[in-house]
Amino acid sequence: MIDAQHDSKTKFLDAALHVIRYKGYTATRVDDICEAAQLTKGSFFHHFDTKEDLALAAAEHWRVMTSAVFESAPYQAISDPRDRLLAYVDFRKAILQGELPEFTCLVGTMVQEVYDTHPAIRDACNKSISEHAATLEADIAECMRQYNVKGSWTAQSLALYTQAAIQGAFILAKAKGGAAVAADCIDHLRRYLELLFAQPKAQGENAMATAKRSTLQLTEVPEVITWPETHYVFIEKVGPFQNTAPQAWQQMHQLVAKVSEQNKITGYMSLYKVAPQIYRAGVALAAAPQDLPAGLAYEKFKGGKYSRFVLTGPYSNLPEACGRVFQIVADTKLPVREDFGIENYVTDPRTTPEDQLITEILVPTA
Repeated sequence: MIDAQHDSKTKFLDAALHVIRYKGYTATRVDDICEAAQLTKGSFFHHFDTKEDLALAAAEHWRVMTSAVFESAPYQAISDPRDRLLAYVDFRKAILQGELPEFTCLVGTMVQEVYDTHPAIRDACNKSISEHAATLEADIAECMRQYNVKGSWTAQSLALYTQAAIQGAFILAKAKGGAAVAADCIDHLRRYLELLFAQPKAQGENAMATAKRSTLQLTEVPEVITWPETHYVFIEKVGPFQNTAPQAWQQMHQLVAKVSEQNKITGYMSLYKVAPQIYRAGVALAAAPQDLPAGLAYEKFKGGKYSRFVLTGPYSNLPEACGRVFQIVADTKLPVREDFGIENYVTDPRTTPEDQLITEILVPTA
């Protein structure tokens, strides 16, 4: 019974995230939340005394959920603080996907409406935004040190400015009815940070080191392997991979902790088909899954014969590496069967230096 009660409360919180971002806090009714959650008013008032109580719980739910997403985001694996800061901005742009309520900020939406009338909600929103901004302060401080940037401002104030720019981008997206203007604003934020922490022109040994870092470390003679049958749970998206892959992994990372409560995760992998633009972000399990969270799909992936290429280095090199793999396949007339390609992430980016990350790129071979 406790699990059922917890599940119903989570459904109300997830519904609040969507409905409030769609309608705003003031216009949202308890009936709207119940309808979206597909639960009764009696169940609602079992968990929350008022709509404001729901809003406070939703703000905390949002803070915890988004913290998990950003803590496991790909940019965290980048070692250089300037590159990591810029990759954070790129990640914020990459997740501008779907309808406005799907990518705009819950706490940013609420605080604009209720900053004066509901101080408790205002404080909860401030906590969420400020704590997220604080995750950027160490990188900004290190950039200020490395690039000898000084002024009357602080790393904290610049971290908060990044959130002002992003929240402002959401407001313009709402005003203009689409994500394009938000993407432009985030591009401007990136350019500002690039100019503020300008890279010195490489000379002598620095130029040689830069050239060395840019070398693609990819095996070009594939090894033929047999990929085993795999219990695979995933989120599937259809469309251009540069858009769908970040969105799929953002949603997948939110659910990993819940999956691991009842299942043993043995690896992280993507499956994709280029022609129909199908992308799956998911995890391999030791056995058939138990109690999967809503939104995840499962299949027993049959595996089979694959040609394996190995990339060593940052995930940002994957697009170039995959392009090179496809070129090798075409040039050598490697027989390919109609099935999913695989990206298997061998190493853990949380504990592995960026230049030592290993990714297997597997091409289905006839």
